[in-house]
Amino acid sequence: MTEYEAEVKADQPWDEDGTADVTPKPPYPNTSTFSLPLEHRVSSPVTVLKSEYPNGLVIIPTDTYPSENPTTLPMKVSGDDSIVINDGGDHQGWPNGIVARFTY
Repeated sequence: MTEYEAEVKADQPWDEDGTADVTPKPPYPNTSTFSLPLEHRVSSPVTVLKSEYPNGLVIIPTDTYPSENPTTLPMKVSGDDSIVINDGGDHQGWPNGIVARFTY
């Protein structure tokens, strides 16, 4: 799994589930914008399955959210069938959210 950053723009208020436009920042090889589902989740660990979210998922903590739209969030990228986001609990490593992105 590789870590990058991405600019994320929610298509609805941050405190609602929905969708978001995600634009990876260099050095990610493709900086084209794509749309992902956006969901609120409780503290880690969070497992995102490729079978449920083929391109990935934007995860926003249930108890907080970004103050700006768009905002920069960490992005974990994997070619595996799942991405496990585990930072010891209380989403300390992703206080405003995180992007889980699958590659093929």
